[in-house]
Amino acid sequence: MKISNRTSNFSYAIRDVIAVANEVEAQGHEIIKLNIGDPIKYGFKTPKLLTSQLKYSEDENYNFYANSQGLLEYREAVAEYENRKYGVDVTAERVVATSGVSEGIQMTFMAFTNPGDRVLIPGIHYPSYSGNATIFENDIQYYKTVVEEKFYPDPEHIRSLMTDKTKLVFLNTPNNPTGSVYPEKALKEIVDIVGEYDACIVSDETYDLLMLEEGLKHTATAKVAKDVPVIAYNGFSKVFLAPGWRLGYTYVHDPADKIREPWDGLNKLTRLRLCASTPLQKAGAEALKQDQNSYLPATIKALKERRDAMYGRLSEMDGISVYKPEAAFYIFPVLAMDNFKWKNDKEFVFDLLRRKHILTVFGSGFGPYGENGFRMVYLPTVEQIEIAMDRLDEILKENRIR
Repeated sequence: MKISNRTSNFSYAIRDVIAVANEVEAQGHEIIKLNIGDPIKYGFKTPKLLTSQLKYSEDENYNFYANSQGLLEYREAVAEYENRKYGVDVTAERVVATSGVSEGIQMTFMAFTNPGDRVLIPGIHYPSYSGNATIFENDIQYYKTVVEEKFYPDPEHIRSLMTDKTKLVFLNTPNNPTGSVYPEKALKEIVDIVGEYDACIVSDETYDLLMLEEGLKHTATAKVAKDVPVIAYNGFSKVFLAPGWRLGYTYVHDPADKIREPWDGLNKLTRLRLCASTPLQKAGAEALKQDQNSYLPATIKALKERRDAMYGRLSEMDGISVYKPEAAFYIFPVLAMDNFKWKNDKEFVFDLLRRKHILTVFGSGFGPYGENGFRMVYLPTVEQIEIAMDRLDEILKENRIR
């Protein structure tokens, strides 16, 4: 029996590098891992305002099947939370509980697209977008995002890719893997373009509160979308430092009811998987009502210190172009590959791993505009970051050809 076409035709770079890392570790080497966006693996703690709410699973027996759309109290808490942050005017009826943002992404593709439908994805993006688009046989088009332009989306390139077959246009701000925060002006331009084609914007806002620059604020796409429909994602993995909880949500902004049918289809799909975790939804609902100042400022301070340490070192290395991330905990340097002996970013990443025992992710795994780049997380301690940057600098000097 052969593997299905839908499975064989995609890859997931963030996890694909692990196999080689396991080989290196089996040889007795200790690896500095800069590959995965899991704060817990680097010593960050899930805040008590979230974990303490698990008492409801014992005290009030929140261990039953929830409504497939989600516990009403969870959906109400999400709606109030998003309205409080951004004034997006969402109601509980337009919120769906998901098992992490990843499930929301997959259900969106299932409910909104047919094979051959066009979807637009950032040229450097979270691989779940293109992975799902491949599985569901969509016509994938990548729009321009480059280091020279701060990885911001190019509205005019988006316009050039739009057709009557376009169903979804994906935005991700703050962005994984670049740490870029899309300007409100660009978002408004994209909204106008998408509105001309009666398509839908998909806005992944998972890192919305992890802003590292003073005064910088996230713009919720739904807030500036007018009558253009938006499917928005968020969850507890990153801002609430709870990636293993797999708790997220999806909400819809659709004042003109342009996407009522596929949104109803998405809700229909939730029944197929019964429900997201009931006790975690209850804990999440209670946590969303709490003041995040109990942990978030300290988290951001730590991230900023680590970002500055890594960015400072990278910006001094010849042959690298690097943008200072504005948010999240990723950085995406780009190599001037003609200056080095490596053929491509993948060869560089595996050479860095085997020779210097630093694990990163090759940029081409994040899309065609990621070629010659690589993603690192700045979640380790400053001391570990300095060691990793020393080794990176060494291998760049050892492999320079001009």
